[in-house]
Amino acid sequence: MNSKASKVIKYVLSLLLAAALLYFAFRGIDWKEFWEGLKTTNWFYILLSMLVAIAALVLRAERWRLQLVTLDRDITRSSIWHGSNIGNFLSLIIPGVGEFFRCGHVATKKAGYDRTFGTIILERAWDLLAVAFLLLLAVATNSTKLIPFMREEVFKPFASRFSFSLGWIILLLVLAAAAFLWAIFHFKEKSGFCGKCAEILHGIFQGIKAFGQMRLKGVFLLYTAGIWTAYILMSYFTFLAVPGLDHLTFGDAVFISAVGNIASVVPTPGNLGAYHYLVGIAISTIYLGATEILATPLLFATLSHGSHAVLLILLAIYSYIALAIRKKSNS
Repeated sequence: MNSKASKVIKYVLSLLLAAALLYFAFRGIDWKEFWEGLKTTNWFYILLSMLVAIAALVLRAERWRLQLVTLDRDITRSSIWHGSNIGNFLSLIIPGVGEFFRCGHVATKKAGYDRTFGTIILERAWDLLAVAFLLLLAVATNSTKLIPFMREEVFKPFASRFSFSLGWIILLLVLAAAAFLWAIFHFKEKSGFCGKCAEILHGIFQGIKAFGQMRLKGVFLLYTAGIWTAYILMSYFTFLAVPGLDHLTFGDAVFISAVGNIASVVPTPGNLGAYHYLVGIAISTIYLGATEILATPLLFATLSHGSHAVLLILLAIYSYIALAIRKKSNS
C-alpha cells in the first residue's frame, strides 16, 4: 500500500470516528429545545469569546517565537503568525497536519525543519502539564461531582475495554520504543534509514534544548499561563451566552476547558465529534444531573467549537491573502 492510499484511509477513518461521536452526542436530542436555546443565545458573549481566542493565538505565536529565536534570530513575527494561522486551519481538516506545515513554513538554514519540530514537541509537553494542572485544580475545588464523573465516564469504560491486558500493552509499547531507539543509534553508521532517523531525532532534541537556551523562561511561563487563562475565559463567556448555563462559574469553566482539551487526543478533524461528546456529557452529568447528553450542553459545545472553527478559517484566509500579496510584491 503506497503512502497516499494510507493517508486517504487514515483520513476516512478519522471522518468516520468523528461521525460516530457526533451521532452518539446528538442522538435523542430535543431539537426544539436546541433551536430555542440557539434563538436566545447572547451573541455578545460569543463575540467576546472569539476576541479572547485571538488573544490566545497571539500568545501562542509569541511563546513559540521565544523558542525559535534561540535557533535563528532572523525568524520574523509575521512568518510565525501566518504559518500558525494556516497550520491551525489545516489541522481542522486533517488532524495534526498543521504542525508539520507551520514547522516547514518558518524553517531556515539555521533552524531546520527537525529543530523547529522539536520546539513543537516542547510546546505540547507544556500544554499536557497545563491540562493535568487544570484537572487537578478542578477536582480539588469540586471533588464531590468531578471524581464520580472521571471514574464512571472516563476510567471505568477505558478499563473495561482493555481489562487486565492494559498493563501488558503499555509495557510492550515501551519496550518496542526502547528497542527501536537502540536500533537507530546502534546501526546509524551502517544503515541509511537508521542514519536519517538518528539525524532527525538529534534535530528534535536540539529543538527541545531551545528551552534551556532561552533567556526569557519566565516570560515563556507567563505566556503559557495567559494562553490557558484565555481558554478558560472562552468557556466562561460561552457559559454566559447560553441560557440555562449562565449560572455556571469560572471554576466550572476550568474543568470544562480541561475536558475540551482532552478531546484533542481523539484523532478527528478539528476535534469534531470528540469535543461535542465529551463536553456535552460532562456538563449534562455533572452540572445538570442528567444521565445522557442534554440539548443545552450540546448547544454550548456546538457554539464553542463552531465559533472557534470560524475564527480559525477567517484568520487562515487573512494570512493566505497577506502571504500572496507579499509574494507578489517581492517578485
